[in-house]
Amino acid sequence: MSQPHQPSPRTNSDHGSSWIKTDHNTYNIFRQYHGMFPTYDPENSAYFDQFSDSSTFSHVSDDCFHDRPWYGGFGSSLVEAIHQTYFAPFLNATTFHLMNWFYNSLSSKSLGDLDRLVNNVILADDFDRDDLQTFSAAREAKRLDDAHKCAESPVFSSADGWHETSIHITLNCESKPMEEAAAPKFAVEGLHYRKFTEVLKAAYREVAANTFHVAPFKLFWQPDEDEPPERIITELYTSDAMLQEHKNIKASRQESGC
Repeated sequence: MSQPHQPSPRTNSDHGSSWIKTDHNTYNIFRQYHGMFPTYDPENSAYFDQFSDSSTFSHVSDDCFHDRPWYGGFGSSLVEAIHQTYFAPFLNATTFHLMNWFYNSLSSKSLGDLDRLVNNVILADDFDRDDLQTFSAAREAKRLDDAHKCAESPVFSSADGWHETSIHITLNCESKPMEEAAAPKFAVEGLHYRKFTEVLKAAYREVAANTFHVAPFKLFWQPDEDEPPERIITELYTSDAMLQEHKNIKASRQESGC
């Protein structure tokens, strides 16, 4: 969406705040920003692949936005470790393929599961039967269960802002009423969490952050210049809630260096 080179801010009745607007695009849609235009608009570099996901469409080969792995949300430590040794915590690729097939197939095997065993495991380029000479399913399952307990493990790494904690659940018995403070408690150990700020930091380190709208705006459709524009709310960044929070942040007292 194009922007006027020299926008003329106008003051509306919204508490005397100043709004500036973009030109109408080919669909007669325009935006209103509070105070100033953003320095970066992710839609200026958008292309068709980012708005379509059909398997029948051809895609740009270097589209990095489709390459984010499912485990990317755990943090960069895990992503880097998997890129270096994708079969970890297992000792070799053969064991990884076999255990991956086991955990991702149904408990009651089907012909499709058998096909995947042959095509994805036995016929894999890095499959080596010698790696299975001393194979033990129980040992490899335990290796997977204990992987995150290692201090050097990239899973739930403290470098990515992960913390480990435990919670206590009060156990009340209907047949024996008692005060909640006196009731026995059950400890649930090994829970991992990240603070909200750490989640935000991780999100903005992702390549996909290039597509984020960090400056909210109002979106309007005006097919007829003689008629008032119609407000369009399609995403969080076009909602009144985010616009108000954006105003609050800009009006708040800033710390030195921010």
